[in-house]
Amino acid sequence: MKNEDLMDWYMLFHTKSCCDCFQLKESHIYKGVGKMEVWEIIEFVRKQKGISVAELCGKEVSRSVYERFVKNQADTTVSKFSYFLQKLNLGYDELRIFDYPPEVANMDRMMKEMVLAFMNQDKEELQHLISLCEEKGDITQKERHLASLCKLLIARIVDEPIDVADSEVYQYLIYAQTWTNYELVLFNHCMYAFDPFFIDLVLDKALVSISAYQNSKDRKNESFRMLANAIIHFIQQQQRGLIWKYISKLEAVFLEEDMFFERNQYSLLTGIWEMIKGNEKGRQKVNQALQICQQLGATKYHKMNHELLRNVERIYEIDFQLDELLVVDK
Repeated sequence: MKNEDLMDWYMLFHTKSCCDCFQLKESHIYKGVGKMEVWEIIEFVRKQKGISVAELCGKEVSRSVYERFVKNQADTTVSKFSYFLQKLNLGYDELRIFDYPPEVANMDRMMKEMVLAFMNQDKEELQHLISLCEEKGDITQKERHLASLCKLLIARIVDEPIDVADSEVYQYLIYAQTWTNYELVLFNHCMYAFDPFFIDLVLDKALVSISAYQNSKDRKNESFRMLANAIIHFIQQQQRGLIWKYISKLEAVFLEEDMFFERNQYSLLTGIWEMIKGNEKGRQKVNQALQICQQLGATKYHKMNHELLRNVERIYEIDFQLDELLVVDK
Protein backbone atom coordinates (compact mmCIF):
# COMPACT_ATOMS: atom_id res chain seq x y z
CA MET A 1 0.00 0.00 0.00
CA LYS A 2 1.29 3.45 -0.89
CA ASN A 3 2.23 5.79 1.96
CA GLU A 4 -0.37 8.34 0.90
CA ASP A 5 -3.06 5.67 1.24
CA LEU A 6 -1.98 4.60 4.72
CA MET A 7 -4.02 7.08 6.73
CA ASP A 8 -7.10 6.50 4.57
CA TRP A 9 -6.83 2.78 5.26
CA TYR A 10 -6.22 3.51 8.94
CA MET A 11 -9.32 5.70 9.13
CA LEU A 12 -11.52 3.19 7.30
CA PHE A 13 -10.38 0.34 9.53
CA HIS A 14 -11.25 2.35 12.64
CA THR A 15 -14.74 3.20 11.38
CA LYS A 16 -17.71 1.06 12.25
CA SER A 17 -19.81 -0.17 9.38
CA CYS A 18 -23.48 0.78 9.11
CA CYS A 19 -24.55 -2.37 10.86
CA ASP A 20 -21.77 -2.32 13.44
CA CYS A 21 -23.58 0.70 14.87
CA PHE A 22 -26.31 -1.71 15.94
CA GLN A 23 -24.08 -4.71 16.66
CA LEU A 24 -24.66 -6.41 20.00
CA LYS A 25 -22.98 -8.92 22.21
CA GLU A 26 -25.18 -11.91 21.50
CA SER A 27 -26.72 -13.74 24.40
CA HIS A 28 -25.98 -17.47 24.32
CA ILE A 29 -29.68 -18.30 23.94
CA TYR A 30 -29.96 -16.19 20.78
CA LYS A 31 -26.65 -17.07 19.14
CA GLY A 32 -27.08 -18.75 15.78
CA VAL A 33 -30.87 -18.40 15.58
CA GLY A 34 -30.55 -16.81 12.14
CA LYS A 35 -33.01 -14.67 10.25
CA MET A 36 -36.51 -14.25 11.68
CA GLU A 37 -39.55 -12.17 10.93
CA VAL A 38 -40.78 -9.84 13.61
CA TRP A 39 -43.64 -12.06 14.80
CA GLU A 40 -41.25 -15.03 15.00
CA ILE A 41 -38.85 -12.99 17.10
CA ILE A 42 -41.54 -12.08 19.64
CA GLU A 43 -42.75 -15.66 19.98
CA PHE A 44 -39.24 -17.12 20.13
CA VAL A 45 -38.07 -14.75 22.87
CA ARG A 46 -41.31 -15.26 24.82
CA LYS A 47 -40.72 -19.02 24.90
CA GLN A 48 -37.01 -18.70 25.67
CA LYS A 49 -37.75 -16.48 28.65
CA GLY A 50 -40.56 -18.69 29.92
CA ILE A 51 -43.18 -15.93 29.69
CA SER A 52 -46.75 -17.08 29.19
CA VAL A 53 -49.00 -15.58 26.53
CA ALA A 54 -51.22 -14.23 29.31
CA GLU A 55 -48.27 -12.52 31.00
CA LEU A 56 -47.10 -11.03 27.73
CA CYS A 57 -50.50 -9.73 26.66
CA GLY A 58 -51.53 -8.45 30.08
CA LYS A 59 -54.50 -6.10 29.89
CA GLU A 60 -53.29 -4.32 26.75
CA VAL A 61 -53.64 -7.02 24.08
CA SER A 62 -56.18 -9.81 23.70
CA ARG A 63 -54.95 -13.39 23.32
CA SER A 64 -56.70 -13.73 19.95
CA VAL A 65 -54.96 -10.63 18.58
CA TYR A 66 -51.59 -11.97 19.72
CA GLU A 67 -52.18 -15.41 18.22
CA ARG A 68 -53.12 -13.90 14.86
CA PHE A 69 -50.03 -11.71 15.01
CA VAL A 70 -47.56 -14.55 15.69
CA LYS A 71 -49.16 -16.60 12.90
CA ASN A 72 -48.65 -13.67 10.50
CA GLN A 73 -52.39 -13.41 10.00
CA ALA A 74 -52.59 -9.81 11.20
CA ASP A 75 -50.33 -6.80 11.55
CA THR A 76 -49.86 -4.96 14.81
CA THR A 77 -49.50 -1.29 15.63
CA VAL A 78 -46.22 0.33 16.57
CA SER A 79 -47.52 0.92 20.09
CA LYS A 80 -48.46 -2.75 20.56
CA PHE A 81 -45.13 -3.88 19.14
CA SER A 82 -43.33 -1.55 21.56
CA TYR A 83 -45.48 -2.98 24.35
CA PHE A 84 -44.39 -6.53 23.46
CA LEU A 85 -40.74 -5.51 23.47
CA GLN A 86 -41.14 -3.82 26.83
CA LYS A 87 -42.80 -6.89 28.36
CA LEU A 88 -40.00 -9.09 26.99
CA ASN A 89 -37.29 -6.67 28.18
CA LEU A 90 -36.04 -6.62 24.59
CA GLY A 91 -34.57 -3.47 23.04
CA TYR A 92 -35.08 -2.34 19.45
CA ASP A 93 -31.35 -2.65 18.79
CA GLU A 94 -31.46 -6.30 19.85
CA LEU A 95 -33.57 -7.12 16.80
CA ARG A 96 -30.26 -7.05 14.93
CA ILE A 97 -29.40 -10.40 16.52
CA PHE A 98 -32.15 -11.92 14.39
CA ASP A 99 -31.08 -10.16 11.17
CA TYR A 100 -34.14 -7.92 11.38
CA PRO A 101 -34.90 -5.92 9.34
CA PRO A 102 -33.34 -8.10 6.60
CA GLU A 103 -32.38 -5.25 4.26
CA VAL A 104 -30.25 -3.67 7.00
CA ALA A 105 -28.48 -6.98 7.66
CA ASN A 106 -27.72 -7.32 3.96
CA MET A 107 -26.29 -3.79 3.82
CA ASP A 108 -24.15 -4.63 6.83
CA ARG A 109 -22.57 -7.57 5.06
CA MET A 110 -21.92 -5.55 1.93
CA MET A 111 -20.43 -2.66 3.91
CA LYS A 112 -18.03 -5.03 5.67
CA GLU A 113 -17.07 -6.54 2.31
CA MET A 114 -16.40 -3.02 1.01
CA VAL A 115 -14.07 -2.22 3.91
CA LEU A 116 -12.21 -5.52 3.48
CA ALA A 117 -11.90 -5.01 -0.29
CA PHE A 118 -10.40 -1.55 0.19
CA MET A 119 -7.95 -2.82 2.79
CA ASN A 120 -6.86 -5.48 0.27
CA GLN A 121 -6.78 -2.89 -2.56
CA ASP A 122 -9.21 -5.17 -4.44
CA LYS A 123 -10.90 -2.91 -6.98
CA GLU A 124 -12.52 -5.92 -8.70
CA GLU A 125 -14.43 -6.78 -5.54
CA LEU A 126 -15.47 -3.15 -5.13
CA GLN A 127 -16.72 -3.14 -8.71
CA HIS A 128 -18.62 -6.35 -7.97
CA LEU A 129 -20.36 -4.64 -5.04
CA ILE A 130 -21.27 -1.72 -7.30
CA SER A 131 -22.81 -4.15 -9.78
CA LEU A 132 -24.80 -5.89 -7.03
CA CYS A 133 -26.30 -2.55 -6.05
CA GLU A 134 -26.87 -0.97 -9.45
CA GLU A 135 -28.17 -4.01 -11.32
CA LYS A 136 -31.17 -4.29 -9.03
CA GLY A 137 -34.41 -2.98 -10.44
CA ASP A 138 -35.47 -1.42 -7.13
CA ILE A 139 -32.19 -0.02 -5.82
CA THR A 140 -32.59 1.66 -2.45
CA GLN A 141 -31.03 4.90 -1.29
CA LYS A 142 -28.60 3.03 0.98
CA GLU A 143 -27.51 0.85 -1.93
CA ARG A 144 -26.90 3.95 -4.03
CA HIS A 145 -24.79 5.33 -1.20
CA LEU A 146 -22.82 2.08 -0.97
CA ALA A 147 -22.18 2.11 -4.73
CA SER A 148 -21.06 5.74 -4.49
CA LEU A 149 -18.64 4.88 -1.68
CA CYS A 150 -17.20 1.98 -3.69
CA LYS A 151 -16.59 4.30 -6.65
CA LEU A 152 -14.73 6.74 -4.41
CA LEU A 153 -12.60 3.91 -3.05
CA ILE A 154 -11.79 2.57 -6.52
CA ALA A 155 -10.71 6.04 -7.61
CA ARG A 156 -8.46 6.19 -4.56
CA ILE A 157 -6.90 2.78 -5.30
CA VAL A 158 -6.07 3.62 -8.93
CA ASP A 159 -5.06 7.18 -7.98
CA GLU A 160 -7.59 8.88 -10.23
CA PRO A 161 -8.95 12.40 -9.60
CA ILE A 162 -12.16 12.24 -7.59
CA ASP A 163 -15.11 14.49 -8.43
CA VAL A 164 -16.43 14.35 -4.90
CA ALA A 165 -19.05 17.07 -5.40
CA ASP A 166 -20.73 14.94 -8.07
CA SER A 167 -20.93 11.83 -5.90
CA GLU A 168 -24.19 10.53 -4.46
CA VAL A 169 -22.74 10.53 -0.94
CA TYR A 170 -21.58 14.15 -1.12
CA GLN A 171 -24.93 15.35 -2.41
CA TYR A 172 -26.78 13.49 0.31
CA LEU A 173 -24.60 14.72 3.18
CA ILE A 174 -24.42 18.34 2.09
CA TYR A 175 -28.22 18.65 1.91
CA ALA A 176 -29.06 16.65 5.05
CA GLN A 177 -30.09 19.30 7.56
CA THR A 178 -30.05 16.94 10.53
CA TRP A 179 -27.67 14.05 10.99
CA THR A 180 -28.47 10.80 12.75
CA ASN A 181 -26.11 7.89 13.27
CA TYR A 182 -26.49 6.76 9.64
CA GLU A 183 -25.10 10.03 8.27
CA LEU A 184 -22.32 9.95 10.84
CA VAL A 185 -21.15 6.49 9.74
CA LEU A 186 -21.51 7.39 6.07
CA PHE A 187 -19.37 10.48 6.56
CA ASN A 188 -16.76 8.50 8.47
CA HIS A 189 -16.37 6.12 5.53
CA CYS A 190 -15.82 8.78 2.86
CA MET A 191 -14.22 11.61 4.86
CA TYR A 192 -10.79 11.08 3.30
CA ALA A 193 -12.11 12.09 -0.14
CA PHE A 194 -13.23 15.55 0.96
CA ASP A 195 -11.34 18.83 1.07
CA PRO A 196 -10.21 19.67 4.65
CA PHE A 197 -12.19 22.91 4.68
CA PHE A 198 -15.35 21.12 3.54
CA ILE A 199 -14.80 18.58 6.32
CA ASP A 200 -14.48 21.45 8.79
CA LEU A 201 -17.79 22.90 7.57
CA VAL A 202 -19.61 19.57 7.72
CA LEU A 203 -18.14 18.60 11.08
CA ASP A 204 -19.59 21.69 12.73
CA LYS A 205 -23.05 20.67 11.51
CA ALA A 206 -22.50 17.03 12.44
CA LEU A 207 -21.39 17.85 15.98
CA VAL A 208 -24.52 19.92 16.56
CA SER A 209 -26.75 17.13 15.24
CA ILE A 210 -25.15 14.37 17.29
CA SER A 211 -24.93 16.29 20.55
CA ALA A 212 -28.11 14.48 21.61
CA TYR A 213 -26.19 11.20 21.54
CA GLN A 214 -23.73 12.15 24.26
CA ASN A 215 -25.62 10.13 26.87
CA SER A 216 -25.37 7.01 24.69
CA LYS A 217 -22.02 5.25 24.99
CA ASP A 218 -22.32 3.56 21.59
CA ARG A 219 -23.10 6.83 19.84
CA LYS A 220 -20.43 8.64 21.82
CA ASN A 221 -17.94 6.07 20.52
CA GLU A 222 -18.94 6.93 16.97
CA SER A 223 -18.73 10.67 17.65
CA PHE A 224 -15.26 10.25 19.12
CA ARG A 225 -14.09 8.19 16.17
CA MET A 226 -15.44 10.77 13.74
CA LEU A 227 -13.33 13.45 15.44
CA ALA A 228 -10.31 11.13 15.59
CA ASN A 229 -10.62 10.32 11.88
CA ALA A 230 -10.90 14.01 11.03
CA ILE A 231 -7.77 14.80 13.05
CA ILE A 232 -5.84 12.02 11.28
CA HIS A 233 -6.97 13.43 7.93
CA PHE A 234 -5.93 16.96 8.94
CA ILE A 235 -2.55 15.61 10.07
CA GLN A 236 -2.12 14.05 6.65
CA GLN A 237 -3.02 17.34 4.96
CA GLN A 238 -0.76 19.34 7.33
CA GLN A 239 -3.67 21.54 8.44
CA ARG A 240 -2.28 22.60 11.82
CA GLY A 241 -5.07 25.06 12.57
CA LEU A 242 -7.72 22.39 12.04
CA ILE A 243 -5.73 19.82 14.03
CA TRP A 244 -5.62 22.24 16.96
CA LYS A 245 -9.32 23.05 16.64
CA TYR A 246 -10.47 19.43 16.72
CA ILE A 247 -7.95 18.22 19.29
CA SER A 248 -9.63 20.79 21.56
CA LYS A 249 -13.06 19.34 20.73
CA LEU A 250 -11.74 15.83 21.36
CA GLU A 251 -10.55 16.92 24.80
CA ALA A 252 -14.11 18.03 25.60
CA VAL A 253 -15.55 14.53 25.03
CA PHE A 254 -16.05 12.78 28.36
CA LEU A 255 -14.79 9.20 28.16
CA GLU A 256 -15.92 6.65 30.75
CA GLU A 257 -13.26 4.50 32.37
CA ASP A 258 -14.21 1.41 30.36
CA MET A 259 -13.80 3.15 26.99
CA PHE A 260 -10.27 1.78 26.65
CA PHE A 261 -9.94 2.09 22.88
CA GLU A 262 -11.03 5.72 22.85
CA ARG A 263 -8.82 6.66 25.81
CA ASN A 264 -5.81 5.04 24.19
CA GLN A 265 -6.56 6.68 20.86
CA TYR A 266 -6.82 10.02 22.62
CA SER A 267 -3.34 9.55 24.13
CA LEU A 268 -1.92 8.65 20.74
CA LEU A 269 -3.39 11.65 18.92
CA THR A 270 -2.55 14.19 21.62
CA GLY A 271 0.97 12.77 21.76
CA ILE A 272 1.34 13.18 18.01
CA TRP A 273 0.04 16.76 18.22
CA GLU A 274 2.45 17.67 21.01
CA MET A 275 5.36 16.30 19.00
CA ILE A 276 4.25 18.26 15.92
CA LYS A 277 4.29 21.41 18.08
CA GLY A 278 7.79 20.56 19.29
CA ASN A 279 6.90 19.28 22.76
CA GLU A 280 9.07 16.20 23.35
CA LYS A 281 6.71 15.00 26.12
CA GLY A 282 4.37 13.82 23.38
CA ARG A 283 6.75 10.94 22.67
CA GLN A 284 5.95 9.39 26.06
CA LYS A 285 2.19 9.44 25.34
CA VAL A 286 2.76 7.80 21.98
CA ASN A 287 4.99 5.18 23.57
CA GLN A 288 2.39 4.39 26.23
CA ALA A 289 -0.37 4.08 23.61
CA LEU A 290 1.68 1.57 21.62
CA GLN A 291 2.53 -0.40 24.76
CA ILE A 292 -1.15 -0.64 25.74
CA CYS A 293 -2.04 -2.07 22.31
CA GLN A 294 0.78 -4.56 22.70
CA GLN A 295 -0.14 -5.57 26.25
CA LEU A 296 -3.79 -6.11 25.28
CA GLY A 297 -2.79 -8.26 22.31
CA ALA A 298 -4.31 -5.77 19.85
CA THR A 299 -1.70 -6.62 17.23
CA LYS A 300 -3.53 -5.13 14.24
CA TYR A 301 -4.05 -1.81 16.00
CA HIS A 302 -0.46 -1.85 17.23
CA LYS A 303 0.83 -2.36 13.71
CA MET A 304 -1.44 0.31 12.23
CA ASN A 305 -0.52 2.82 14.93
CA HIS A 306 3.15 2.10 14.31
CA GLU A 307 2.72 2.64 10.55
CA LEU A 308 0.73 5.82 11.19
CA LEU A 309 3.55 7.19 13.31
CA ARG A 310 6.10 6.35 10.62
CA ASN A 311 4.04 8.35 8.16
CA VAL A 312 3.81 11.29 10.58
CA GLU A 313 7.59 11.17 11.03
CA ARG A 314 8.03 11.41 7.27
CA ILE A 315 5.58 14.30 6.83
CA TYR A 316 6.72 16.44 9.78
CA GLU A 317 10.36 15.35 10.04
CA ILE A 318 10.03 14.37 13.69
CA ASP A 319 11.34 11.31 15.52
CA PHE A 320 9.19 9.14 17.79
CA GLN A 321 12.21 6.84 18.35
CA LEU A 322 10.13 3.89 17.17
CA ASP A 323 13.18 1.73 16.54
CA GLU A 324 13.60 1.49 20.30
CA LEU A 325 10.11 -0.01 20.69
CA LEU A 326 9.11 -3.61 20.14
CA VAL A 327 7.11 -3.87 16.91
CA VAL A 328 4.41 -6.49 16.63
CA ASP A 329 4.22 -7.74 13.04
CA LYS A 330 1.62 -10.46 13.41
